[in-house]
Amino acid sequence: MEWWEDIYNRDIYFRLYETEDIESVAEETEGIIKLLKPQPQAKILDLCCGYGRHSIELAKKGFKVVGVDISEKQIQHAIKRAKESNIDVVFQIKDARKLDFNEEFDFVINMFLSFGYFENQEEDKDVLKSVFKALKPGGKFLMDFWNAEKAIRDLKPIVTEKIKDISIVKEWKFDAANKRLNWKNIVIFPDGRKESWNHSIKAYMVAEIKNLMEEVGLKFEKVYGSLKGEEYTINSPAAVIMAIKN
Repeated sequence: MEWWEDIYNRDIYFRLYETEDIESVAEETEGIIKLLKPQPQAKILDLCCGYGRHSIELAKKGFKVVGVDISEKQIQHAIKRAKESNIDVVFQIKDARKLDFNEEFDFVINMFLSFGYFENQEEDKDVLKSVFKALKPGGKFLMDFWNAEKAIRDLKPIVTEKIKDISIVKEWKFDAANKRLNWKNIVIFPDGRKESWNHSIKAYMVAEIKNLMEEVGLKFEKVYGSLKGEEYTINSPAAVIMAIKN
């Protein structure tokens, strides 16, 4: 089992993060709309949509949204949330490396650090090939990635936090040879029970993502420091990258 199959198919994921994620989704969606400037009824693909928080919020704004994710549990939860909100969104279980969409979408979004999971860079490139194929000519791709330079520079070996009554210990390591940020999550429940899982994401710099995008035919347009459209600097909290299919 790959690490993303492990964590994203756990019920604990929703218990830990859903409340906070939902609280921030309206502001994040406004940022997406501000940056993309979509026309009414534009068709949007939410790639690696998780449980569909951005998909649902965008659909509330009147856009036609398809959300895809490799995790069956995440998609099941997305479908449940869309039904509860009486919102029309199409959710599908799909591998981002092997999408079968062909020039169907005006926009593709990839939110919340959902790129760079694979050990083989060619697989990351396959994701971008899927994006290129899914976009209509002139369509735009928005990737919400981390500022890897800042993440490496500010890395703390151990970080602790508490969500509700659950304690979380994160053990961080930077694998310089493979340029990956790896971390282990140890979750401690009030009764002393523990769960743990690992993350590993390629620490791509903006220039490296730009090169990968251009190798598959996407034209790099702009990088922002956040979804608010701020200028990107070495200290920006994120790298929000815009590309276009000519």
